[in-house]
Amino acid sequence: MGKRLLLLLAHPDDETFGPGGTIARYAREGVSIHLATATRGEAGQTGNPPLTNQAGLGDFRERELRSAAALLGISDVEFFGFGDGQLASTPLDSVLERAVAAIRRFRPQVLIGFGPGGVSGHPDHTVMCTVAAAAFEAAADPSRFPEQAASGLAPWAVSKLYRFEVSQAVFDAWELPFKGVPPETLTTFIDTSAVVDRKIEAFYCHRTQAKDYERMLSREGFREFAAQETYVLAASRISGSAGPERDLFFGIKEEDSR
Repeated sequence: MGKRLLLLLAHPDDETFGPGGTIARYAREGVSIHLATATRGEAGQTGNPPLTNQAGLGDFRERELRSAAALLGISDVEFFGFGDGQLASTPLDSVLERAVAAIRRFRPQVLIGFGPGGVSGHPDHTVMCTVAAAAFEAAADPSRFPEQAASGLAPWAVSKLYRFEVSQAVFDAWELPFKGVPPETLTTFIDTSAVVDRKIEAFYCHRTQAKDYERMLSREGFREFAAQETYVLAASRISGSAGPERDLFFGIKEEDSR
């Protein structure tokens, strides 16, 4: 079945603003990449000038995400359909059940989610951090959501869970109030230098969020920053990893791909 990667994120544009370079790199290498997004971003910006009204924003941003996904090389996109900005008040098991089903359906070796700070600090991001960690364990446990087996979704043990993270030093240099991590806690460094242009092109698919990406792209040193994406290895069923990683699939053997 080959290498497979699943992202569990919160909103349209998270895939591009976050691990977009990683996605584009691994897609080029033939990895099958799937994205599950908890909301349709319907509480966000409509653009300046507005490209749609608030009532139509969810549909509009879904189309934006599908365009960006196609550009980056994501082969499948799933929307859970939970309310934008409401994940903290949504029963956790409702979100977890959808995440577990996505894992059991796609059977990835690698799972990517947010860290506890959610990078931007958005509450939906922090909820999805909790969901990814819980789903990593629950998807492998036949006692969790056993009714999914009736639909052919057998338990599946993901090999690794990564959290997309950025060094706090980067945010401090840019004077951004975002939630980075101490650089010494980063475990994994992915060379995305060959796909920086592809990531930037994907930004332009999210036209309603132009205010945000124009500000990001104008920052001094952005291209150098985008040439590497960083992670914390949050959980692993692979033994023997030591030292900084340069590949999300490091240590995963052929038999783990079946």
